[in-house]
Amino acid sequence: MKHAFLSSVMGLALLFVAIASHAKPVVLSSLKPLTLIAKEITGKYADVDTLLPATASHHDYPLKTSDYGRLKNADLVLWIGPELESFLQKTLANLAPAKIITAYNLKGINWPVENHEVAEQSDHHHEQDPHLWLDPRNAILVAQAVAEKLILVDSVNKAQYQQNLQLFTTKMKELDEKLKLSLRPVMGIGFAVYHEGFSHFVSHYGLHQLDYVTFTPEQKPGARHLLQLRETLMKEGKCLFLEPYNDTQSARDLALELHLRIGELDALGVRGDPTYEQLLEQMANAFSACLANRRN
Repeated sequence: MKHAFLSSVMGLALLFVAIASHAKPVVLSSLKPLTLIAKEITGKYADVDTLLPATASHHDYPLKTSDYGRLKNADLVLWIGPELESFLQKTLANLAPAKIITAYNLKGINWPVENHEVAEQSDHHHEQDPHLWLDPRNAILVAQAVAEKLILVDSVNKAQYQQNLQLFTTKMKELDEKLKLSLRPVMGIGFAVYHEGFSHFVSHYGLHQLDYVTFTPEQKPGARHLLQLRETLMKEGKCLFLEPYNDTQSARDLALELHLRIGELDALGVRGDPTYEQLLEQMANAFSACLANRRN
């Protein structure tokens, strides 16, 4: 009897050790919006962390020694690709390819229909806009890739990851329809954005972007481009959208000079702590509020 009791105690102890040793997988994403998508799939079964601080430049961020350790120790690394985060390219080349998801290269990504009016004024029109998370259809594709990789790493929680993916997919399809309806009244109203990073949202929802102030936040706009921008906005511009994490004082001055309404677009979710769904809802609300001249 005593031996039976001891063996059952030992059996329980071994079971607890096995459970304890099943550490949560770690997903490390380069940017906050990717973290928000990954969290929808991981739920409580995996930990998700963001590599870059919220307001850091994702074009030329200097990696710290601790960042290299975080990348090495992560079970899964999620990034857009060198088109947006070129500073990560060399480091990721030294990691196991199986643990990396490059969103830019995912099969089936929806790319914006090119705005020829804007493209003609730019040497960059041959590039695809890498801010692909601003289209909810792309978020579903990223979520699918995360679920697939997590199931390989953590097959114990396969059913949970699959269920979370199904819920997220349904939620995104419903959100997409809701945003299409809410943005329909402002589709024809002209505006400019601070930098060319919103075309996934603008194209998908049929909004009327006339131009941008600068192609990337790190690049100063040329005098010729600013002259064209001023002329275009004087003709049919109603709003100029700024960003919370870039120095947009010169753009603000331009808006005041041309009597344009000023809006703010937050593609990275630095304001508050939104879910991915809230990130897109806030963007739709910002467009509607400024273009329709109503309070948010």
